[in-house]
Amino acid sequence: MGKRLACRIGAWLLALALIAVLVPEKGRAVLEGVYFTAANEKLMDLNSETMPFYSGGVLYVSSKLFDKTDLGVTYVYNSSTGLAMLYTPRTDLRFDVANQTTYDKNGNYYQAHAIDKGGNIFLPMGTVCGFFGLSWSISDESQTGIAPLIRVRSSSAILSDRDFIDAASGEMRRRYEAYEKQQSENTSDEEEDQPSYPGYSGQKIHLLVESQSREDTLAVMEELGQEAQAAFLLTTEQMEDGDLLRGLVAQGHAVVLLARGETEEEIEEQIVRGRELLWQAACAWLDLVWYEGTAQVGSLLEELGCLSVTADLDRRETGVSSASRARTLLGTVERYRRDLTILLGPDSGCLGGMDTLLAGLQDRECMVCAWRSAA
Repeated sequence: MGKRLACRIGAWLLALALIAVLVPEKGRAVLEGVYFTAANEKLMDLNSETMPFYSGGVLYVSSKLFDKTDLGVTYVYNSSTGLAMLYTPRTDLRFDVANQTTYDKNGNYYQAHAIDKGGNIFLPMGTVCGFFGLSWSISDESQTGIAPLIRVRSSSAILSDRDFIDAASGEMRRRYEAYEKQQSENTSDEEEDQPSYPGYSGQKIHLLVESQSREDTLAVMEELGQEAQAAFLLTTEQMEDGDLLRGLVAQGHAVVLLARGETEEEIEEQIVRGRELLWQAACAWLDLVWYEGTAQVGSLLEELGCLSVTADLDRRETGVSSASRARTLLGTVERYRRDLTILLGPDSGCLGGMDTLLAGLQDRECMVCAWRSAA
């Protein structure tokens, strides 16, 4: 009986020790947008140059995840031609980085494309893994105790995600602390040249909200009040609501066409229709376009006198649906010393924490203003 009790006590103590190792210190915030990555049993380097990110709802990971790892896929990149390629002895997937096209050796084209971010090539996770028959998963902070882990596995993988996290927990902790220290040093260097809050004022924050329902859009407008303006993304179908367009324009918000399509003809048709609807409803001219698709529409937009709206920060996955998420976003904003455009995502995800976000931006002396063609 005494031996069994001693064993139980020992097990409890071991469990507590593991929890102490895995759980971040009390009151310590985990940096936003930080992901660990792994290929089978190899934990990849943790640094800003290879950090995964979402763009257009697609998860992008560094090409280094497939370079010289044991996933069975070889990666090559020719910087002179701008062509990145993943291949096996049987097939290949080619990424024309400059023209943002993706195709295989048989001439089949795919919607997702590669992104060149400061000389580092990032690849669409879902497309790559689906093409080569790899599996992938995301283990969140509650599972790793630190930051989310993106892991790609081939048939040669040995450990489950849980076993891999257990085995790599110590190394993950060390790498995270080193990364956190580096980020802190970089922020300190930037602050030597920039005044810190609240002395830093005049930063413009452009909020982008994707309209999904009339009721939620009106609710967001009410949250914004009279002193804050945003830009609302609407499809041509949503722009048929003339009362909504008049309300947006009257309160100083910007109307942005949310254009989707794979050909220039489709996009031009939507722009022409959107201009007609906005002019008829509010005597306002449509010249802002948020485009989602694979067509090269830069020349078309320029020809039609439109500007392509883009975002510095994409928060579609989290939004500001709660006060805690709003505070997390405020922490991210504080790391920048320039004007920012933030895509908050669907209007329904902006209601719970919009008041906290606006109050925080006001405290930091930021100007919350709508995206304008003249900005």
